[in-house]
Parts: sequence; structure tokens; C-alpha cells
Amino acid sequence: MSVLIDTNILLDVALKREPFYQASALAMAKARSVGNTLLCATSVTTLHYFLRQKQGEAGARRFLDQCLNAMTVARVEKATLQAASNSPMADFEDRVIAHAAQACAASLILTRNPKDFVKSPVPAVTPEAYLNQP
Repeated sequence: MSVLIDTNILLDVALKREPFYQASALAMAKARSVGNTLLCATSVTTLHYFLRQKQGEAGARRFLDQCLNAMTVARVEKATLQAASNSPMADFEDRVIAHAAQACAASLILTRNPKDFVKSPVPAVTPEAYLNQP
């Protein structure tokens, strides 16, 4: 099973954001233990931007290096952007993530905002829902 980890989950873990940190960290650990975890290429720049503000350049690089060593990067190519551009989903960033997940045959998107992915070609679940799956 391949699980694409949404940017908000990665930020929860990197910044230990409460009340989300524990469920997000446990869900990421479960995803790693049962299969392949994916990180959308577009999430890397977003993560760096926010992490650098909170943790400095060294902290941002450290977390990104950990992600890049532990996860597969879901590429964002022209076809992905074209599919996202034509998607009925409301938010463009979420559309890109959803179609990157589809392009690399992800089984799920792990996000705190599954309502943003209702029209996604790949189902989205919260960390809590994922942790309750067998």
C-alpha cells in the first residue's frame, strides 16, 4: 500500500503542532511500516518555507533530509498539472497533490482535511481514520 502524506500532516509532525501531532506522527509511522510513503514534490518547497520560519534553515533542511531519505517523491510533471488544472476540486494545491498521488498509484492520501479531497481520484483519510483501519 502506498500512502501520500499531505503537507499539513508533515507540518504537524515537523512542528509538533497540537492537538494534531500525536495522531499525525502515529499515522505516518503506520504508513511507513505497512508500505511506501510518498511526498508530493510541491510539498517540499512549502515545507521548507514554513519550517525555515519556525526552525531556521538548519532545522528545515534537517527535516526535509529525513523526509527525502524515508519517503518516495511523487513527481509533478506536465500531465499531472494538466489533470489538476481540469479537476473539479476547489483548491489548486490540493488538486496537484491528488493527481500526483494518482500518477504514482497511491492507495490513499493522508490529510487532516479529507473534505478538500472529496472529488479526488485518490481517497483521502484523516490520521485518526487511518489508524483505525486494519
